Amino acid sequence: MNVFDAHSDIWTDVTIRYLKGESDIFSKYHFERFQKGNVEGSIFAIWLDTPHAVTRPYERFLEIAEAIKNEISVSKDFVIVKNAKEMQYAISQNKFYVIIGAEGLSSIGQNLDLIDEYYELGARHAMLTWNEQNSLATGVRGDSTRGLTELGKKAVKKIMEKRMLLDVSHLNEKSFYDMTALAEYPVIASHSNVKALCNVPRNLSDEQLSIIRDLDGVIGLNAFHGFIHIDEKKQTLDNFVKHAVYIAEKIGVKHIGCGFDFVEFLPKDTPDEVITFTEGLEDSSKVQNFVKKLKQYGFLENEIKDICYDNFHRVIQKVLV
Repeated sequence: MNVFDAHSDIWTDVTIRYLKGESDIFSKYHFERFQKGNVEGSIFAIWLDTPHAVTRPYERFLEIAEAIKNEISVSKDFVIVKNAKEMQYAISQNKFYVIIGAEGLSSIGQNLDLIDEYYELGARHAMLTWNEQNSLATGVRGDSTRGLTELGKKAVKKIMEKRMLLDVSHLNEKSFYDMTALAEYPVIASHSNVKALCNVPRNLSDEQLSIIRDLDGVIGLNAFHGFIHIDEKKQTLDNFVKHAVYIAEKIGVKHIGCGFDFVEFLPKDTPDEVITFTEGLEDSSKVQNFVKKLKQYGFLENEIKDICYDNFHRVIQKVLV
């Protein structure tokens, strides 16, 4: 079954390699894995990597934007889509489709006009923060009593005026509630799991799940091992699927999607760093293992179709008009 992945950091690898003189990076290093996993499209998010996120966020955004433009100009294996109609056309042509996203807007500082630069690049998705606290809102590593700023509320309104997907992943709880109170259309949590099964700040409480349901939004299940279970020995594909089961029982299958957040291609922070993965779901090539596991856990064919792509497509069709 085809799958839509609501969160990938491919642009980070594209930028790192582009600045070293490489080109056509998606085709050379990534496309085959997506094909093996039957992943038909994805949100590729602009993420400001360290140390640039702190020392030169806007300059890093410009470098990423340049790398993206070059990649678009040379690659024959993907197309950028900016609305639901373009997405459906790409699917009909059997083309891998990419929605450009923003994993945090720290690069704009206090200048909301710079959201236009993201939009002009083709971005149709935005989070206000990554894990950090910035001029707009507070991520999960920020002050728990601080939510959206007044500027952040203006940013949300601007994003909605531009009909971009609003993403609540990475926000702390206060910022989540502030943003969803302003939402005029479905929101997504592109790559988050549930706190009841893995109590970490990046996961969602039952109350947050209910709010996303009430907004007709979707939660993209995150395959990163640390968000699946606190116990490292239980960070398995089975326990990953249990997040889908839990969400289905709490708020319904119509609000579950995929947001795998694979990181196997990202550089290590140190040469000695050991990066572990969810066994059986290490990268995009293994996505069909997840699909098979959904069947084993009793999900019906139409429900699996909803989880794999239809639920996110529904939101895209409502928002990206």
